[in-house]
Amino acid sequence: MGENYTGTADDRRYSSEAVDVTYNLKRCIHAAECVSRLNEVFDIQKRPWIQPGNSTADAVVETVSLCPSGALHTERNDGGAGETVPGENVIIVHEDSYYQFTGDIDLHGSNVAIEQEVRAALCRCGLSENKPFCDNSHKKDFVAPAAMVEMGGGKTAETGGKLLVTVHENGSIEVNGNFELRDAQGNTIHHGSNTWLCRCGQSSKKPFCDGTHKRVGFVAP
Repeated sequence: MGENYTGTADDRRYSSEAVDVTYNLKRCIHAAECVSRLNEVFDIQKRPWIQPGNSTADAVVETVSLCPSGALHTERNDGGAGETVPGENVIIVHEDSYYQFTGDIDLHGSNVAIEQEVRAALCRCGLSENKPFCDNSHKKDFVAPAAMVEMGGGKTAETGGKLLVTVHENGSIEVNGNFELRDAQGNTIHHGSNTWLCRCGQSSKKPFCDGTHKRVGFVAP
C-alpha cells in the first residue's frame, strides 16, 4: 500500500525526475537519520540541502521512511514504489523525551489535521512551542521514565488498522484504534484500542493522563 500523506502548508518540496522530497522544518527533531544514511542527498553543508536526484529513488524512499518525526516524506514521479503504510501501529515512549508514532495514522486537533500520516513525533513534556509536535524542548529539564505504571494488556492484542490520534485542546492525546505502546528498548508497556496519553508532562501515571492538566491549568492548542 503506498503512502498518501496529505501534507501541510509548511512543507517545502525538493524535486527530481524520479522522486520528490517534502520537508517540514517545524516538525524536524534533528535526529539526523537522513544525513547519516544518505549524505549525498541530505547534506546540510549544501544548498539546497536536499538533492533527491543525487541517488536512486528507492534509496531516497528507504531513507526518508526512517525519519522518526515525519518531517520528511516522498512522492514518486517514476511509477516506483513509495513508502508503505506500516502493518502495525506502535507508539514508542522515549524516556525524558517524546512520543514516536508509527502506523496508519490520522492526526487531528484544533491546530492540526493530517490524513494518512505514517510517522510523527509528538510532545509529551508540555513545553514544545510547536504543539502537538516535539521541538526538542524536553531537553531543557524534562525528566520522566517511559512508564511510571505498567498496564500490560488491553482490549485487544491486534496492532493493525487505522489509528485515530486526537489532540485535545488544553488536554491529553486520545488514541483510538489498535496499537502497542513500547519503551525505546522494545518492551511492551500497554496494548489496546483506546487510551489517553499525558501531554502536559505532569501526570503521576505517565505516559497515561490522570487529569493533572486540569489542575495545573495546562494551556495548549
